Amino acid sequence: MKYTKKLPKTDFQLKQSLLESGWKQIKEPKTLGMSILLSLPLSFLLGGFVLWIAYTLNPLLFSAFTADTFKISFTINLKTLVYLIVIYLYMLIHELVHAFFVPNFFESEKTFFGLNGMFGFVFTTEPMKKNRFLLISVMPFFLLSIVPLFVFNFFGILNWYTLGLCLINATGSCVDFLNMLFVGFQVKNNSTIINNGFETYYHFIK
Repeated sequence: MKYTKKLPKTDFQLKQSLLESGWKQIKEPKTLGMSILLSLPLSFLLGGFVLWIAYTLNPLLFSAFTADTFKISFTINLKTLVYLIVIYLYMLIHELVHAFFVPNFFESEKTFFGLNGMFGFVFTTEPMKKNRFLLISVMPFFLLSIVPLFVFNFFGILNWYTLGLCLINATGSCVDFLNMLFVGFQVKNNSTIINNGFETYYHFIK
């Protein structure tokens, strides 16, 4: 895996080579901005799912919402700054979880990790099976939003700070789930997938 400062761009030579070799391009948004816009409904669904699990595990956490009076206060102090740093690190871990499930990610010359302003990203042009692509897409949500809820609750530290981490990661996983939907509905099972910038190609051999 290599470090890069730039988001992936379409390699037009690779695109031509793939199309000439029988690969098919799936229909999907052409830009990250459009992907984010289309995935907003998924963001609300994923966030709601995390809140539902948290409520099931610890209903008392939500008691303030049923009280006669409800007040929200926000104070900026050292604790707040530390929490913001933890959120940033959590987002980086999200990307590293993606990378961990990429085939041969550590030795791969086609897998890249980078920082773009406040956000981290991982991309790869390694060929992979459809099931592996879906696994790579879903694991950060599962490992950083679902599993921690049960762990935090078990150790008695499921509160609005720890729930906030799970919730931010869940809502931020919306683009991953949008990609899963595009691949899940358009790509045949057992197909091989390759990403090329924001474009995705698949090849199915009977």
